[in-house]
Amino acid sequence: HKEEFQKIIKKYNFDTKEKADEIAIFLTKNSSKKIEPQLFAIKFKITQEEAIIFLSFIQKGIQFKEKHIDIHK
Repeated sequence: HKEEFQKIIKKYNFDTKEKADEIAIFLTKNSSKKIEPQLFAIKFKITQEEAIIFLSFIQKGIQFKEKHIDIHK
């Protein structure tokens, strides 16, 4: 899963500051509701399958943070 996530980042240049900022804003401004892969795919011009992979990996990172890091605050 991590490898697919990294391929998507490279393929679409999501590792540039501009794209990373754009993605962060998109994800945080919609944080009160579920991000639909179809909307993410349209916004960032990727396939819906790639959007599902990308977003699910982000979700796993958030879950890890909540479980292992936020409990120590």
